[in-house]
Amino acid sequence: MKRLIVLIGLLALTGSAFAGPANIVFLGFSPGGWPSGYPYFATVNGGPVLGVMCDDWFHGGLPGQTWQANYTNLGTSNLSTLRFNQLPGALTLYDEAGWLLLQTQVTSQSQWTDINYAVWHIFDSSAPMPGNAPYWLDQAQLEASLGFPGVNFYQIGIYTPVNQYDRSANDPQELLTIVPEPGTLVLLGSGLAGLLARKRLS
Repeated sequence: MKRLIVLIGLLALTGSAFAGPANIVFLGFSPGGWPSGYPYFATVNGGPVLGVMCDDWFHGGLPGQTWQANYTNLGTSNLSTLRFNQLPGALTLYDEAGWLLLQTQVTSQSQWTDINYAVWHIFDSSAPMPGNAPYWLDQAQLEASLGFPGVNFYQIGIYTPVNQYDRSANDPQELLTIVPEPGTLVLLGSGLAGLLARKRLS
């Protein structure tokens, strides 16, 4: 039973916190290279491949690049280690970016590039706005004006290079990813508990 409690505790921590900086390995872009936007692909601490979205138009990065990053769960509203935390209204800007990332779950992949351009533009007004990017930016700002009803920002994880304010264009990007909802982890833990209990009875 003690092992089960430890296992459920570890599951609850998955995707929500790290004791220290995470090790990021940037694996590659979606077809067409970085201007094509979401998804990029990376691993965190040697784990499974994640789809990630860059929110940083200025910084570059190439497949194979590795770096250390601090992890932030957007639901905590703690922006202390984030790259753009000094911008006016930074929390709202990050919430807009997080809302846009969540739209990739319910929107055709043909829109993902424009969604990513809208995210880039949120933090850097020099980023271009092709296609439907202005529409997506308007939608994010509308949601912000309404207070993002029903949005669970605990679903958004952000990996920020430990040198968060570095101004070298060749250095790593800040990356957003969708993480499991805490409720999903609880259900998974409950399922494991049921399986282990059943095994003991048999």
